[in-house]
Amino acid sequence: MSDPRLGRRVEHDERSRSYGVRRHTLHIESRQWTSSIPVLDQGNLGSCTGNAAVGCLGYEPYYHTIHIPLIQSLAVDVYSEATRLDEFDGEYPPTDTGSSGLAVAKALHRRELISGYRHAFGILDVLSALMSGPLIVGTNWYTSMFYVYAGVVTIGGRVEGGHEYVVDGWHEATDLFSFRNSWGASWGESGRFQMSSATFDRLLREDGDATVFVPVTEPAPVPEPPEPPPPGCANLLAGWGRG
Repeated sequence: MSDPRLGRRVEHDERSRSYGVRRHTLHIESRQWTSSIPVLDQGNLGSCTGNAAVGCLGYEPYYHTIHIPLIQSLAVDVYSEATRLDEFDGEYPPTDTGSSGLAVAKALHRRELISGYRHAFGILDVLSALMSGPLIVGTNWYTSMFYVYAGVVTIGGRVEGGHEYVVDGWHEATDLFSFRNSWGASWGESGRFQMSSATFDRLLREDGDATVFVPVTEPAPVPEPPEPPPPGCANLLAGWGRG
């Protein structure tokens, strides 16, 4: 990784196909979720996966179910546990190996902060999931994405590494998704950024993944047959990240 903060690694599990987002609604509309905690700051540690996971819990429908402080030290603890649960060699501490969205979901589940998790296999599933709450996404991070112009990041330059962050909104009028980062409130637009649906779709197709937490107040998900894409939408799901 050229930047130590880019600690997201690709870890897919074919079993995730049976834990896909249930498309409970075909009515998609603008949505913006608001966090109840300050923007976290991972510093120079590659704990973006842990930061995204804990940052996501700062929103409803999760926040009211959590009875411990959602602070940076918890994000590091979740990241550390994820490095012991993922498929990669090494653990933090002492080695800042990075980890995956799948592994931090497992860490939250082990800590009983969520009842389970599902996976969004493409931009349509992400939109469906956003109608009920925010979720975490892991994608490539390009050189240009370090810089936010008028609130928006675009793809340019080379892939600098992988990054995990929270997607917390979509705005129909502009077709922009909104995100919360974990590099402190001084980065971007008070720690936030946006990107077009075309940019986000491309990043998801590039071996991206999106993980949806299930609150502890709801039953744990059980395996189900994967849902087919909606009619006429198969092309949008062709490059889904595999969870």
